[in-house]
Amino acid sequence: MRKPTFRRRPAGGLTALLVLAGGPLAGCGIQETAVIEAGRPVVADLLPPREGRVLLFFFSPDDQLLPVPRIVDDPWQRAGAGADGPPTAEEGTTSESLPLAAVNGLLAGPDKAERRAGLRNAPSLPRAANAADRVVVDGSTVEVGLRLRVTRLAAPARDQLVCTAAYAAHARGAVAVSLVGLDGRLAPADCPVRPVPAPAR
Repeated sequence: MRKPTFRRRPAGGLTALLVLAGGPLAGCGIQETAVIEAGRPVVADLLPPREGRVLLFFFSPDDQLLPVPRIVDDPWQRAGAGADGPPTAEEGTTSESLPLAAVNGLLAGPDKAERRAGLRNAPSLPRAANAADRVVVDGSTVEVGLRLRVTRLAAPARDQLVCTAAYAAHARGAVAVSLVGLDGRLAPADCPVRPVPAPAR
């Protein structure tokens, strides 16, 4: 089965990105439910990820780690998942092809619109599209195999990889992610960015 590929976002994608960047975050603080009327931009229905959409975690100009939505063309979606297809978001985890596509998308770096918005990767995260060669999702753990030296990655770069893999593998990012590279394995880590419930209206 061929690898999933990213589909270019429509022009309105930048608007959604800018709204996302201005929204409150948990630990960097994201709202996961309906639009909330307030004095600042809000985020509506971005978490948990929908089928065919992943969240890539980039840094904003003020060094906040932000989730950025990307649409993925996945072969199982066109063919139909069927009885043996990947679990739905409601079941918690998803196909291993989506986390792999998400991590490789992150390593390719922000696209042109995202760069114009000031989004970037951490300095120690190399620009190496397709450097992820496997993602294994096993219950509450995810292992990401990378063709690069993971021990040289600073904490911000590790957070980007962990969060991107965690939210692609689980609707709420509630999995521990191990990064395995050419120079060994890092201890399992949780994504520091967590969804929070919207306050009652």
